Amino acid sequence: MSPSPPLDIVEGVVHQLYHLCIADLCPSQHYCSLSAPCRPALGALAPFLRLRLVSSAWDELVTNLRRDEAARSPFFAPVEAGVYYPHKWHINTRLRQAVVLGRYRVFRTINSEQGDRGVYVAYDLENGCAGAPEVILKAWVDAADFELKNEDDAYAMLEGAHGIPRALHAVRWDRDCDVHVLPLPKLGPTLEDLVEVLPGRRMDERMVLTVAIQMLDRCREIHAKQIIHCGIKPANVCIAPRGSGDSKDMLYAIDFGFSISLAENLPMPSPKRTDAVGNRRFMSVMAHHGISQSQKDDLESLAYLLSFLYHGQLPWDRRALARTASTASRASSSSQEVHQPHMWRLKIATPASELFCDMDACFFDFWNEVKGLAYGEAPDYAKMTGWFKARLEGEPADWWSIWDHCGEDA
Repeated sequence: MSPSPPLDIVEGVVHQLYHLCIADLCPSQHYCSLSAPCRPALGALAPFLRLRLVSSAWDELVTNLRRDEAARSPFFAPVEAGVYYPHKWHINTRLRQAVVLGRYRVFRTINSEQGDRGVYVAYDLENGCAGAPEVILKAWVDAADFELKNEDDAYAMLEGAHGIPRALHAVRWDRDCDVHVLPLPKLGPTLEDLVEVLPGRRMDERMVLTVAIQMLDRCREIHAKQIIHCGIKPANVCIAPRGSGDSKDMLYAIDFGFSISLAENLPMPSPKRTDAVGNRRFMSVMAHHGISQSQKDDLESLAYLLSFLYHGQLPWDRRALARTASTASRASSSSQEVHQPHMWRLKIATPASELFCDMDACFFDFWNEVKGLAYGEAPDYAKMTGWFKARLEGEPADWWSIWDHCGEDA
């Protein structure tokens, strides 16, 4: 039996073959990593990786080289600069230290709250880095986070529902990043984004009527699955992705982190009060008190959304600003603390004539119908949708056309 070649010669062969493979791969065109190469990269690295089969000594050299290269540069190509959060525990840093779940490469943060949960845009490298589609990742550090469970359960229950994005798979834990991840398809801009580029930052009647019709359909789909959204607001409604084949007026409902199962509370509200969670500007009056929500509460939030889109603000936004200025004035002339009223009091004190000022009578009819619903009562969605469709003249709003036109003017 011939003697084994010296270790330095073997190591030289390993390094030479590795660099030949990397040169053929063109690393600058790949967003994956040595520890999680995409399919084309794995094919290019195959000759190098086969060295592991020669002997345990060769396997150790290959493993060490991959580990050293990954430590120096975890990714073949950079996707952004200056994004690493200075604290290692922060979820932004965690998600950017490896290819998440061996498939997703994060490149932009949408939102990261207190460092323990966040929403991100990532490339899906499942079929290779070239032309990789963009996806949304929702991530949590704590496996017991109530939003994680709500989102995971809701998307599973709503699978196949029209106007609800379909999760690419259930929440999974990534060992390298130590985070729990839910991947979702990337949709178009939110209504919050759209309002920002509109003239006067408000919608015209045709746009608001289109939103009303679309969102009543979304509520009907969600409620039919015995889920209450509990978070209807401009940032949680998205335009359909461009080129998706959806109708031009299509809207998607997203973010089920605060959702609840209606079946757990019927036929009566739960006697257990909970902390009020969600956007206080758009939540129902009952939600402010932590009382169990039902279909009625989602539709109340929808009414506030329609008012906001048409006027560019809500009545309690104006009152809060006025009272803040008044409070500051009085506080400067008196040492006694001045308390502002709770927002739910402002909502109760706001008449429909102010909430839907200058809006069509169909919005008043909708509001009266919603306020007359009992807890858990199934709304007559067809009747309410009919009111808005009867008032809509011509074609519904074409969201991407509006976005492109206003984006050019902005």
